[in-house]
Amino acid sequence: MSGILRQPGMSKKSQIIIVAAVTLLLAGFFLSIYITVQETMPDNAVVVITQEDKLYHSIHFDYICVAGKTAKTTTLKEALRMGYKPCPHCEELGYFKGNRRFLFYHLLSKLGIQVNSRWDKNGNWLW
Repeated sequence: MSGILRQPGMSKKSQIIIVAAVTLLLAGFFLSIYITVQETMPDNAVVVITQEDKLYHSIHFDYICVAGKTAKTTTLKEALRMGYKPCPHCEELGYFKGNRRFLFYHLLSKLGIQVNSRWDKNGNWLW
């Protein structure tokens, strides 16, 4: 370790900066393992809307939610734009909640890397 830090031409100040940066990165990584984030439903998630009650449902809805109603699929973003609200029954069952995952995985997902999720990048449900 001391051979790495004592490169010819490296000032003491740059050595301290390197050690501090590496220490912060390691501390941040280990902290990100202990902090969890609730995944939110993406805008492109496919939902079922029922026109009579203006509710949107999980694609894995219970039959009682759509019985006798006109149902069709759309994206969450489109359903919200049209004024649809979440189905209370689906909310109660936790259908719209994503996985709880480590902050580290959440940050990776923001970089476009597929991690453990309830939805894929196309908005399909991965149950």
